[in-house]
Parts: sequence; C-alpha cells; structure tokens
Amino acid sequence: MIKKKTERWIRRTHLFEKDEYVCPVCGYSAGKPSPACPKCGKPMKGVRYEATWVDETEDFEVPSKGR
Repeated sequence: MIKKKTERWIRRTHLFEKDEYVCPVCGYSAGKPSPACPKCGKPMKGVRYEATWVDETEDFEVPSKGR
C-alpha cells in the first residue's frame, strides 16, 4: 500500500496584518487552512509556523533614551 504524502500549510504571522496560510507546493495564499489546497488539490495535514513578523519588527526602531 502506497501512502499519499501530505503537506502542511505554512502559517505566516504578520505584525499588523491577518495571518496567511501558504501552500508549500504551489504558493497559493489563503486566509484560513483547509484539508486540501484549493488551487493544486494537494492534501494538507495541519499547519507549520513561520515567524515572519520577526523580520517586520526590524523596520521599527526603538528610540534610545538620552543619558
């Protein structure tokens, strides 16, 4: 019996925007995860987290206190 390989949605969390879920096979971006990618039809088995918000925080500079 050959088992179908399933993928996981890539959850991209943004600092000031809604999370997005990206298909690792075709790159389709969705607002919420589903059992399969609507574009390529690849079965999905959960979500893996990608902390993209960390890169977005580099754009903000914290003012230093003058001592």
